[in-house]
Amino acid sequence: MSDEIAQLATALSAAQGEIDDAQKGSINPAYRSKYADLAAVRTAIKAPLQKHGLSIVQLPRTVQGGVEVETMLLHKSGEFIAETLFMPVGKFDAHGIGSGISYSRRYGIMSLLALASDDDDGNASVSNKPVDNLPVKNQSLTKELMQKGRAAAKNGALQEWWKGLSKSDRDQLSVEDRTELKKLAEEFNGTED
Repeated sequence: MSDEIAQLATALSAAQGEIDDAQKGSINPAYRSKYADLAAVRTAIKAPLQKHGLSIVQLPRTVQGGVEVETMLLHKSGEFIAETLFMPVGKFDAHGIGSGISYSRRYGIMSLLALASDDDDGNASVSNKPVDNLPVKNQSLTKELMQKGRAAAKNGALQEWWKGLSKSDRDQLSVEDRTELKKLAEEFNGTED
């Protein structure tokens, strides 16, 4: 941060009083949750920041194992505060790096401006489908799928069982269901060795 931040702090306080929560218009299909994407966050903060002489600068860079984005909040007086967020990247290709940068940019802004969020969209497969188009969980189907999945895990055939499922069947299983099946498969495969 700059040596002095009194003017920035005053402007930030005023701007925060005018910033509404970003609209959660995007959908994460992995968690069936809505979240505010980067464009929605920028839309929410743009006018209040501009009105009070504030701006955001973000500097992305690749580092070992991921990306970093330094987010700076600048005031027209020259005062600034900044923080850097590291985001691990699973695949070091254009898609993985781009997703990591976008995710880091969004969270960098939200953290620096103290915007509330209950986002949980930590994967790169984000869709803009309306909520109505998401598959609805069928509890009896999920129960049946889990019974079959548990049996397959115990018999060392979980991978084959999973490959045989349709996309709609896979969508019925939550992250917790999938984690349970994976742990079961590891447990039973471990006892056979």
